[in-house]
Amino acid sequence: MHTIDWPAIPRLDIGAFPTPLQELENAGRALGGSRCLFVKRDDLSGMALGGNKVRKLEFLLADAVAQGYDTIITAGGAQSNHATLTASCCNKLGLKSILVLLQRGETARKGNLLLNHIQGARVHFVDSDD
Repeated sequence: MHTIDWPAIPRLDIGAFPTPLQELENAGRALGGSRCLFVKRDDLSGMALGGNKVRKLEFLLADAVAQGYDTIITAGGAQSNHATLTASCCNKLGLKSILVLLQRGETARKGNLLLNHIQGARVHFVDSDD
């Protein structure tokens, strides 16, 4: 059996972690009061709209920075949360971001596409998964 030395894996401190747990009291009462329900508030990570993707980006971008990269390219759907969070984390680190997004779906400058524009990410639409 192999063990992983987690502290030895490069990681950047990008998000505000740990994020809190919040009890959903009304939902617990709706279930008869016999259950306590909690939600992990990763939306409070401090990056764009938050989410668990910031944790992954702390490791991926640490590797990119260690290798001296100044531009990050990622791909996803037109309204990709991952792409928007990548652009946000890149901005925090002073990196450029290029987002290659599928043209299918919503391509008007609203939602995540508006956030990408505000963050200065270069967006390229492609019309295929290839």
